[in-house]
Amino acid sequence: MKLKGRTALVTGAGAGLGREIALTFAREGANVAINDVRREPASAVAAEIEALGVKSMAVVADVSDSVDVRAMFEEVVAAWGTLDVLVNNAGIALMSDAVKANFLQAVGELVANGRMETSVGAARMMADSQWRRTLSVHLDGTFYCTREALKVMEPRGSGKIINMASIAGLTGILGAPDYSAAKAGIIGLTKSVAREAIARGVYVNAIAPGYVDTALLDFLEPAMKQMIIAQTPIGRLGTPQEVAAVALYLASDDSSYTVGQVISPNGGYVM
Repeated sequence: MKLKGRTALVTGAGAGLGREIALTFAREGANVAINDVRREPASAVAAEIEALGVKSMAVVADVSDSVDVRAMFEEVVAAWGTLDVLVNNAGIALMSDAVKANFLQAVGELVANGRMETSVGAARMMADSQWRRTLSVHLDGTFYCTREALKVMEPRGSGKIINMASIAGLTGILGAPDYSAAKAGIIGLTKSVAREAIARGVYVNAIAPGYVDTALLDFLEPAMKQMIIAQTPIGRLGTPQEVAAVALYLASDDSSYTVGQVISPNGGYVM
C-alpha cells in the first residue's frame, strides 16, 4: 500500500473527481478527511471509506471562506494530529442560459460550415457575481487551503499538496473565461509555492485534466460533448479513475523527484 498510515484531506470530495481520489487514497491505506459544502454527500463518502478499513471524517466547509478553511484544518489536525496530503479539488462550473444558447448555435455552425460565426459572448455578458464566485472557489480556495496546510507540513518537514488545475488553464476554454482564468491562476500559484515549500520538504504539484466524465459536465448539451470528443485524439472523455491514478502518484513516494509540475491527463486534447 502506497499511502499506508498517512492522513489526507480532499476538498470537494462529496462527488466526482474528489470522491474517486479519496477512495483511491483509502484503498492505498490512507485515512481520508472528506470536505464538501454539503454534509450529506461528504458523510456518504466518509462511510464508503470507513468500509474499506481506514479512518475517515466528513468536514463541511466553504473553501472560498478563509474562516471556514481555518476551522476545517483545525478539526482535521485535532482528530488525527497531522496532515500528510492535501488535494485542492473543490470547484464549480457556471454557464448562463444565454451563453449556452450561443454555444449551441456556434457548435452547429462549426459542424455545418467548418467555422463558427456566432460569438459565444461569455466574457461580454458575464455578471460580476459569476466571475467572483468562480475565482473565489477555485483560486481563493486553493490558496486558503494551501496556506493552512503549509502551517502543518512545513514545521514537520514533509507533505504533499496537489492542486486541481485544468486544460482550461493551459489553453483557455471557449465560453469559460472565469474558469480558465481561475485554473491558470492555480497553475501559477502551484509553481510559486512549490519553489518555496520544497525547502521544507513539502512537494507542491498540479493536475490539469482534460474533459472527464463527471457531473461537472452535466450542463453541457449532447452536441457540445460530441464536439469535445471529436477534438480529443483518444476519441472519448476521461474517467475519474484515470485522474485519481495521477493524484496517487503525486501523493506517494513515487513522485519523490516531481516538484512544481503540471501533469495533464487529457487524451491528447492539449499536447
